[in-house]
Amino acid sequence: MKTVIKNVLLGSVAGLAMVGTAAAADLPVKAKAAEYVKVCSAYGAGFYYIPGTDTCLKVGGYVTADVYYTDVKFTERLNGFDTGAVDPDGESYFQTRAAIQLDARTQTEYGTLRSYIEARFEYGESYGFGQNANTGDAGLVFSDNSINDAYLKFGYIQFAGFTFGKATSAFDFWAGDGWLGIEPGNYYSDVTPNLVSYTADFGNGFSATISLEDAYARESNIDNYIILDGQQVPDIVANIAYEGSWGAFKVSGAYHNNGDYGILPYGGDAELDPWYVTGSDDGWAVLAGVRFDIAETTTLYVEGTYAKGASGYLGLASTLPNVDFYGDAVGGWYIGGALIHYWTPTVFTGVVGSYTESDSFSTGFFDSASFSGYNVGVNIGWQPVKGLTLALQYDYLNADWDYAGGTTFEDFYTASTTADQNRIMFSAKRSF
Repeated sequence: MKTVIKNVLLGSVAGLAMVGTAAAADLPVKAKAAEYVKVCSAYGAGFYYIPGTDTCLKVGGYVTADVYYTDVKFTERLNGFDTGAVDPDGESYFQTRAAIQLDARTQTEYGTLRSYIEARFEYGESYGFGQNANTGDAGLVFSDNSINDAYLKFGYIQFAGFTFGKATSAFDFWAGDGWLGIEPGNYYSDVTPNLVSYTADFGNGFSATISLEDAYARESNIDNYIILDGQQVPDIVANIAYEGSWGAFKVSGAYHNNGDYGILPYGGDAELDPWYVTGSDDGWAVLAGVRFDIAETTTLYVEGTYAKGASGYLGLASTLPNVDFYGDAVGGWYIGGALIHYWTPTVFTGVVGSYTESDSFSTGFFDSASFSGYNVGVNIGWQPVKGLTLALQYDYLNADWDYAGGTTFEDFYTASTTADQNRIMFSAKRSF
């Protein structure tokens, strides 16, 4: 009897054990601990480790929404007398830009390996009304402000002092800081070409850079001046710079190779063969700029540039030819800057502008031309919360072409074409 009872008890225990095992099999398996994103403090705020790597990544961007009102007037004169004017009604239009920024950094035995990307997406439309005016031979063409574009503003790799990719030119310094909005001012150098550069850091804020840069970034066909050759030698750019507690300065220079051009005199017949000239008179440019940081509330920029045979370094690639009718290099210069002051931590004002002027150059056998212009602006901004800027800006632009020519005293003439632009902008920008 005891044996029977013992067998029954053992069978019951075994059955319960089997039931327990089956029930345990139905229970959920404990998940592996989640791998949370870890803050990376080595490169400042906003960086996080990419899970499973030692690379730190910062994701950011901004959205800018602008509203413009522009009024442009073109005036033509001959021998000192007004001969005509184009004065369309003013135009209002909208522009929007969205940008994504990615900054990835990894510490290596050679220093920081960095990759940076800024992709921009822009939209605006005016359907060509109002300000799309072309003054013909003068080459003063103002955009009709229609854009629907996606493009790469920056995309570069930095490693052991080298920079590879699309980055700020080693030549530029001020680059228009102080101008607000999607459509900034004119007459200064601000280019982001494809380049290969090396920067040597000497310590105590001093550095020097040598750079090979894509010359196409500073070239353009303009009226009667047609580029015939492709790039053969990239632009060679070098600078010496300093960055300190009081501000910064830079001195830079550039060599620009000019190929052959096809040229027609202003007013020439486009059906005729152009006058071929050599661009062997190569171009060059020099820049000197300084920035003063005053009492943590005020920033002052002053910059001057002279270029000969390299109008792209004046911000005039689509306005001024590199060589004239006889193939001689065309010279010009600009001076510009900005004063930005914070009255409170959230309210600031700015004054910004530049003036440019070219040397006289030949446009035909007996004809010459020169260009001058200036653009000045004032703005006020308010930052009600972190990352949001609301701003109002007014600027005035003047562009003037002067001509002279004639084979005899009786035929001698002077002429000019002038553009005057008044523009008001409201801008809202959210950065994150």
